[in-house]
Amino acid sequence: MPAKVIPLSFCITLCSRQRPVLLKRALTSLCALEIPENVSLSFVLVENNETQQYADIVSEFSAKMPLTYVLEPRAGLTYARNKILETLQGMRADWVGSVDDDQIIFPDWLIQMVTAIQQYPDTHMFVGNWRRIRPASMPDWYPSVIVNDNIRDGAQISTGGANYAYHFSVIDENAHGLKFDMAYNLIGGEDTDFSKQYTHTGGIIRYVKRAITEEDIHPERATLKARLTRSLVVEYNLAKIRHQHSNAVIALLWSLQIFYRCSTLGIINMVLAGGALPFREKWAMRRYGVSLRFFWQAAGVVRYYFGQQEELYRHIDGN
Repeated sequence: MPAKVIPLSFCITLCSRQRPVLLKRALTSLCALEIPENVSLSFVLVENNETQQYADIVSEFSAKMPLTYVLEPRAGLTYARNKILETLQGMRADWVGSVDDDQIIFPDWLIQMVTAIQQYPDTHMFVGNWRRIRPASMPDWYPSVIVNDNIRDGAQISTGGANYAYHFSVIDENAHGLKFDMAYNLIGGEDTDFSKQYTHTGGIIRYVKRAITEEDIHPERATLKARLTRSLVVEYNLAKIRHQHSNAVIALLWSLQIFYRCSTLGIINMVLAGGALPFREKWAMRRYGVSLRFFWQAAGVVRYYFGQQEELYRHIDGN
C-alpha cells in the first residue's frame, strides 16, 4: 500500500530593500515553482524601506501568486526578518521557506524540499544548495566563491542560511519561538546565528542538494576589495557566533586555531605564488588569490577581538 500523502501548507518568504530589478527576477522565478500534490503555497514579502517603493511590483505579482506584503521601515536585515516572523504568527503555515531577493529559485525547489520533509520526519530545518555565479569580469585568481556541492544529500550540517526551510514550530511563540538576533542587524550572519539557535534546542539540520537557488554576484561584490571584505566579515561573524553559542574558552581556542591555520596557509600560498610566478603565471596568480583570502579571514578573527563591526549591509548593492 503506498504511503499516505499528508497535506501541508508552505509559505516562502523574502525581504528586499531598494532592489526592484532583482526582486522582480526572484518573484518571477517563484511564480514558476512546481507545486507538489496536497501542498498549499503562499508567499510573504517584507519591504525594508522607510516608504513603500514596491507598490507596482506588489500589484503585478499579487495577481499571479498569493502574496502578503508588509512594510518594515527600520533599516536592517534583522528587522526585516523578524517582521517576517511576526507576520507568519497570524498565518500558521506548516513550513516556512526563506530565500533572498537576489536569488533565482529553481522550479523544482519546493518539490525537493517537500520530498526531504517527508523523507526525514526527525528534521525541522533543511538547507538547500545555494550557488553563486561568478561574473565574467572576475579574474579566476580572485578569492574563491565557495559552494556546497561536496556535501552529501541528506547529510546533517551544523548551520545554514540564504536558502532554507523550517517547520513553523521553530518560530511558533508557543513552542521554540526563535527570532533573529539584533546584534547582526547590519553586519550579516543573522541567519547563521538563527540556525545555531535552532541546533542548540536539539534540532537537526539536513542538506538538500537538489533544492537549488542561484545568485549572480553583482559587479560591486566582484571587486577584489569587496571579496576580501566579505571574507573578513564572514570570519568576524563566525567568531561572534562561536562566543555567543559556546563556552568562552572553547570559542577562543577555536578562534586561535582558525587564525593559525589561515595565517599559515596564507603564507604558504604566497610563497608558492612567488616561486611559481616566473614559470606558471596563471597557477601562481591563483595561489596569490587564495593567500589573500586566508589573510583576510585571519584578519576577521582579529577584528572580532580587537576591532569594530563592519556594517557590510548598510550599503545596498544591486538594483
